[in-house]
Amino acid sequence: MNGLLNIEPRQGPMSGPGKVRSTRSASLATPAVERPLFDNSLSVLNRTGAWHIARDLCQEFVPQHAQVRYWRLGEHAPEGLARKLAARLMMVEINWLRDSSWCLIGSKVIEENTRVFLDPLFVLRSKLTERDIVLCHDVGPLSHSSLYDARTVENYRTAYEKIRKHGPAIVFVSEWSRNSFISLYGLNFRFLATIPLYVRAGLFEGPLEALPGLTGLFFLTVGAFETRKNHIAALEAYRDGGFYQRGIRYVLCGSRGEGHGRIIEFAKSVPGVVMPGYVPDSQLRWLYAHAEAFVLPSLLEGFGMPALEAAYMGLLPIVSEGSALVEAVEGVCLQVPPRDAAAIGEAMRHALSRTSAEKAETSHRLREVAARASKECFLQKWRELLIER
Repeated sequence: MNGLLNIEPRQGPMSGPGKVRSTRSASLATPAVERPLFDNSLSVLNRTGAWHIARDLCQEFVPQHAQVRYWRLGEHAPEGLARKLAARLMMVEINWLRDSSWCLIGSKVIEENTRVFLDPLFVLRSKLTERDIVLCHDVGPLSHSSLYDARTVENYRTAYEKIRKHGPAIVFVSEWSRNSFISLYGLNFRFLATIPLYVRAGLFEGPLEALPGLTGLFFLTVGAFETRKNHIAALEAYRDGGFYQRGIRYVLCGSRGEGHGRIIEFAKSVPGVVMPGYVPDSQLRWLYAHAEAFVLPSLLEGFGMPALEAAYMGLLPIVSEGSALVEAVEGVCLQVPPRDAAAIGEAMRHALSRTSAEKAETSHRLREVAARASKECFLQKWRELLIER
């Protein structure tokens, strides 16, 4: 590894038979680049956590240190209905043309400019060289393809094949994602760096407002209602553990994602489950502050932001063993096999059985972990990558 950024330089053969590339020149091996172009096409389509990361990077570096483009819309991001229409058109183009060389975006950009792609998908409609940088949150569509629709899997498979072919630099948000990528594509890239994400501290600043009608002890899950979050296993653990009979509720908050129908239908059949849907930040803060434990035995997380947000509030996470969630909180959590409802239920019982002193000690450790995962630290590592020498 190479210092603060955890950079792994190009080395050795690429995965796959007979795929060996020549060593790059010293000038290409250095991470620093000249006035990069951020491809923030992600923000035309996406309004999840990745959008916040892309926004903060652009706010930090554009226009003083970098340029930005939003798909074919230039340097100005669309909003409202215009954004939604542009997102549909962009996906039509990606689905139809994929990595075709016809009508690539920005094909006249000066060759020396480095493009920073804020999601691997958007290398498809752009020129890509080894000078470029790709931000990778996870390789889920490839490593966990059953959790995604066939078109998404094929698009990302094609995008990653283009990345493999050209060997640009890649920045990962966790060692878990980096290792997953290496297992698929090897090390033959300009460099591989890990820059962990950060807690959006502003989310936790402000007053607390109790969730109406919720009293007593409760477990908490915050995360989109989608298959990869593995809500049903957690709900089975809650149901089979007899927690409702003990007066303990289970609160699930989140937006609707892929597979939400089955999750919501099952949750409605379990007594004691509360699903308030979207809650304002004031109520979310109250939920984090008063829950007994945060439960998310997810099948796939690129970084583990949900667990880190819980850690910021000193709330014990119950998460999937060996996952990015564990990495995000530096192991200060209860790890469970994600498909074992009995084990998840046992962890929930353990969380309830802790003494006040044990809760206070764990809360202190979690807050220390979260304090290290700051936005300032994240941006400083990107400065070192893009500007400082």
